[in-house]
Amino acid sequence: MPELPDVEIFRKEAVKCKNSGIERIEVFDAKFVKNSENELNKIFKGKHFKKVLRRGKYLFLTAEKGEAIVMHFGMTGNLDYLKKNEEVPKYTRCSFFFKNKHALHVISRRKLGYIESAADSERYINEKELGKDAMELSKSEFLNLFRNKNSMIKTALTDQSMMSGIGNVYADEILYQARVHPRKRTNQISDKEMLRLFDEMKRVLETAIEKGADVNKLPGDFLLPVRKEGNSCPGCKGKLEMTKISGRTTYFCPSCQKN
Repeated sequence: MPELPDVEIFRKEAVKCKNSGIERIEVFDAKFVKNSENELNKIFKGKHFKKVLRRGKYLFLTAEKGEAIVMHFGMTGNLDYLKKNEEVPKYTRCSFFFKNKHALHVISRRKLGYIESAADSERYINEKELGKDAMELSKSEFLNLFRNKNSMIKTALTDQSMMSGIGNVYADEILYQARVHPRKRTNQISDKEMLRLFDEMKRVLETAIEKGADVNKLPGDFLLPVRKEGNSCPGCKGKLEMTKISGRTTYFCPSCQKN
């Protein structure tokens, strides 16, 4: 599933349609879009998206009075802002056509995400109990999240109610870069280790965004390009191992990441 870096790339694409008048909305998959085409047009036709906000794995396109399109992407989700007369891409589930004749297409081959409207994005965020976006956390906020917690660090990092945006894949990278074992309990991690984890979280996410969320373009000392059981660790050249944590497939280096 797309995580924070992927959705930030989508946000940058969606920003291109900001302040453009909405001519119409077309729904091509009624299961993917929770509102009917008529309903969406009634709410948004003739309006403009004034803000494009990312909150972790969610993207919000907000119009004049706070009403918003909410996008949550599945494993193969994508956005494409195309100029006039360009064909609607394959696997497009919903399209927003603008008065400048450009269009924003929501693409999902496996149809695992969804689109819906919300009366207010902040209220939606509160109802979903989404934690603060991982890229917006301060060091003190990050430390406070884990104080008095007693869970495995991999589980805590991917808890969207604590902080939004980090999923299974980037949690493995962050823990690898910080040299923290994914099963280590949060109450066994010192403040010094937590601060290193915070720094690596920001660095990993920023690097991934810079590289267009393309795993194959990440630096050679990153885990993700070789994230498979039995592959060589980019650091010590030992063998990577796989385990299950809270039902999630987790990869780590037992030599570099001590429990």
